[in-house]
Amino acid sequence: MYYLDTSVLLAYTLAQAAEPERAEAVRQLIERLTTDDRGMVTSFYALHEVFLFALEQAPTDEIGNSFGKAALVEIVSLPIRLLPLLTRSERTTHSRKFSALPDPSDVPHAISAYLSNCRVVIAYDDHFKRLASPLIYKTPEKLFEEL
Repeated sequence: MYYLDTSVLLAYTLAQAAEPERAEAVRQLIERLTTDDRGMVTSFYALHEVFLFALEQAPTDEIGNSFGKAALVEIVSLPIRLLPLLTRSERTTHSRKFSALPDPSDVPHAISAYLSNCRVVIAYDDHFKRLASPLIYKTPEKLFEEL
C-alpha cells in the first residue's frame, strides 16, 4: 500500500492554484494508483492537518471551515483507506523506530504507514528521507515514473 502524506493531499486539494505542477503530478499519480492492487491509504492525522491548513490560510474561520470540509470530501471520495488515530500503546511501542525523523509531527504518519503494511510514504516533505526500514520515501513524480 501507498501512504499519502498531508503534503500530497494539500497539493491535490487546497494548494492547486499555488502549486499547479505538483497538483497535476498528484492527480496523475492518484489516477494511476486507483487501478493499482496495492491501494492508497492516509490517516486521520493527515486529514486533520489538511483541515487545519484550510483554517490557517483562510481570511475567516467560516471560509476556512468551508474550504477544509470541501477538501476532506474530495479526499474521502477517493478509493482510499482511512487509518485511525494511533492508540497510546501503538505510539509508545513504535515511536523509537522513527525517532530519526526531524519533525516529531511526522512520527504518527510513519507509525500509521508502518502498522498498515505500507512500504512507500508519498510526500513532498523531505523529512521522510530519514524513514526507518521497511518504509521508503518517494515524491509523487518519482513514484509515477516507477509505476
